[in-house]
Amino acid sequence: MKTIFETFKKSIYNPAFYQNAVTTPLSDIVRYYIKFSLLLSVVMTVYLGVALVPQGIRFVKERAPELVRSHFPAELTINIEKGIASVNVNEPYIIFGKNGPQAVLKEQGLESMLVIDTKNDFNKNKFDEYKTFALLTKTEIITRSNSGQITIQDLRGVPDASINQKWVLSWVEKTNNSLVAIVFVGIIGVFIAMLFGYLKYFIVLFLFALIPRLIAYIKKIPLSYSGAYRISLYAIVPALALKTLVNIFGVFFVPAYFTLLLFMLIVAINMKESEESTLFETK
Repeated sequence: MKTIFETFKKSIYNPAFYQNAVTTPLSDIVRYYIKFSLLLSVVMTVYLGVALVPQGIRFVKERAPELVRSHFPAELTINIEKGIASVNVNEPYIIFGKNGPQAVLKEQGLESMLVIDTKNDFNKNKFDEYKTFALLTKTEIITRSNSGQITIQDLRGVPDASINQKWVLSWVEKTNNSLVAIVFVGIIGVFIAMLFGYLKYFIVLFLFALIPRLIAYIKKIPLSYSGAYRISLYAIVPALALKTLVNIFGVFFVPAYFTLLLFMLIVAINMKESEESTLFETK
C-alpha cells in the first residue's frame, strides 16, 4: 500500500518520474492502475453505502407502507390477464397525489399520478387533457417524463397479476424481510459497477494517449505511442482520484469532461523538456 501511494504522489507532479515511465514494464503500470482502481471503488462503495443504505432501509420499513396506503386506493383492483387490463371501479378513475408527490406534479403542470381508462384506446389529445403522469389503457401504460416525452409500454410483456393495495403491501413486506440480502447484493453490485467505471479507462486511454504524443511532437521529444500510453495510465489516476473526492464531498458539479481536463493538465506540467530528452524515447 505504501508503494501505491508513493507512486501516486509522483504521478501528480514529477517530470523525471514520467520520463522514466516510458521504459517501465507495462505490466507493472497496469498492476498499479488496477490496485488503485480497486481502492477508489472501495472508497466510493463505502461512501454510497453509508449515504444511501440507512435511508433505503428507513424508507422500506417506514415510508413505503405509508405511501402505499395513502396513494393506492383500498377499493381499487387492477387485473392484468394476457396483456389486457381491467379494473373493478368506474372509469375514468383518477388517482391524485398527496402532500409531497402532489406538489411535484404541480411543478410539472400535472394534476394526477394515474388515470385509468381501459374503455378507450390511447389518444394523445385526451392524455394531455387528463394532465396526468401516467395513463393505463386496456393494453398499454403510458407515462410522461419531466421533459414531456411520452413513453408507451405494451402490457403484453407484463405477467398476469391482480394488483391491489394488499398485493403491493405484501411485496413491501417481502422486501423488508429480505433487506440484508438486498443490501449485500446491492453493495456488491455498486462495487462492480464502480470498478468497471474505472477500468473502462484502459480503453479510453488509447484515445487519450494521443495528447502526450501531440505534446511530444510539439516539443520535438521522441515518444512512441506505447510510451504515451504508459504516461497516460499514470496521469489518469490523479484525475480519477480528484474526481472521486469531488463527487463524494459535492464541492461542485462535475462536468463530463472534468477527468479529461485534469488529465491534460497533469500530462502538460509533467512533460517538461530535459537535458536528455531522449529519456522519453521508448527503448
